[in-house]
Amino acid sequence: MRLKLVLAYDGTGWHGWQIQAPSLALGTVQGQLEQALSRLAGAPVAAFGSGRTDAGVHALGQTVHCDVADERFPKIRDWRHALNALLPSAIRVLSCEPCPDSFHARFSARAKTYRYRFWQEPGFVLPWLAPFVWRCGPLDAESMRRALEALKGAHDFASFANAGTPVQDTVRTLYALELAEESWDPCLEQSLPCLPPHRPALRLDVTGSGFLKQMVRNIAGLLHDVGKGKIDPCQVPSFLEGRSRACLPSRTAPACGLALLKVHYTGVFPGSPGRGTGGLAREADREL
Repeated sequence: MRLKLVLAYDGTGWHGWQIQAPSLALGTVQGQLEQALSRLAGAPVAAFGSGRTDAGVHALGQTVHCDVADERFPKIRDWRHALNALLPSAIRVLSCEPCPDSFHARFSARAKTYRYRFWQEPGFVLPWLAPFVWRCGPLDAESMRRALEALKGAHDFASFANAGTPVQDTVRTLYALELAEESWDPCLEQSLPCLPPHRPALRLDVTGSGFLKQMVRNIAGLLHDVGKGKIDPCQVPSFLEGRSRACLPSRTAPACGLALLKVHYTGVFPGSPGRGTGGLAREADREL
């Protein structure tokens, strides 16, 4: 029986999603999940994720599939509860349900949405948010939004790909890019603000057909320099035309600010032209 799981995890301290070597397996999210699945299934279980998040990158909606023996599945009353009882607290299974054998967490995906968070307040960062934001100081959000316009649609994103995972095709389609302000004071919802006045955080959501190695973090790094006035938004098209990482002058943004928000399999996703045929995920995608 094939199972579809949705995971959330704090990537801090893990060597990413994917097992890189047997000796380091339990230092990865995949290794921890496979250990828990194998214990419940009574046999080795391989888990296949929708993408390979890098060390320090988080997930709010990582999709995974695995196969367990048909006769074993009904013996566990609640797989989600049982898995969460075995997994470290930094890794949580949000859902676990049977799915068709044709479903593949990676190759059935139509699109993915990533979120990057910039913390603008220079005076402090909220302790419970520190592992999940880039503390970069004040940014010019309007200039950053102008830069995003040049990245929408289908482009050769070779300039936004770091070395390490060779691919033949570097064309990707970005359906939607949104930069919005966020308030992080939970008391505001009750009209009882308890924090001093501070600059709002910025949230970047990117939805695309697929992503090259550290592509989203390179987009975030570019936006940072645009927001700091180091790069003019009008220069962005020339970076794309360069088709080389050497043509992109900005740094790769830290992993801590990035999270895999959602993997889209059916329906209409942000910025999409409508329902499609599915299977847009590329074999060599590595969203880091």
